[in-house]
Amino acid sequence: CGASDRRHVVNVSTVYQLPHFANGALGMLANDWQVSAIVRAQSGNHVNVTTGVDNALTGQANQRPDQILSNVYLKQGSQWLNPAAFQAAPAGTYGNLANNAIVAPGSFNTDLGITRSFRMGQRQLQFRGEVFNVLNNTQFNNPVAALNTSNFGAVTSAGDPRIIQLA
Repeated sequence: CGASDRRHVVNVSTVYQLPHFANGALGMLANDWQVSAIVRAQSGNHVNVTTGVDNALTGQANQRPDQILSNVYLKQGSQWLNPAAFQAAPAGTYGNLANNAIVAPGSFNTDLGITRSFRMGQRQLQFRGEVFNVLNNTQFNNPVAALNTSNFGAVTSAGDPRIIQLA
């Protein structure tokens, strides 16, 4: 893991075999099902805010800005960072903002699956239904981190919404 990969992740997974019911019509419909779930909670990535230009006049672009307010997070709508909390460092100097000091939005996701196997002579057939992001939580990506852009601090994209697949 690099210095920018300081996130915390908790994964929990389970598989449950449903109980067997009596033989007959109920048994044919209800027996041999498995239900599975994966729950993942993850803190946000550490993000490096940059000015987008060479403020220190070293020939290296994208240096860090100065942090001028303590409240760097805005968290209103899609605006994750407070643009007023940052400014480009004066010409010939480096900014005071630490490397990877900003934490992007975290995420919480739940996936569910249901499976049933059928015997067909010597062969086995399996039905599978899966729902990814079953709660349809928005999985925000990192905010725009270049200070010289018009959408600085905004989260402009997200991960997949709920996806259902059958196989």
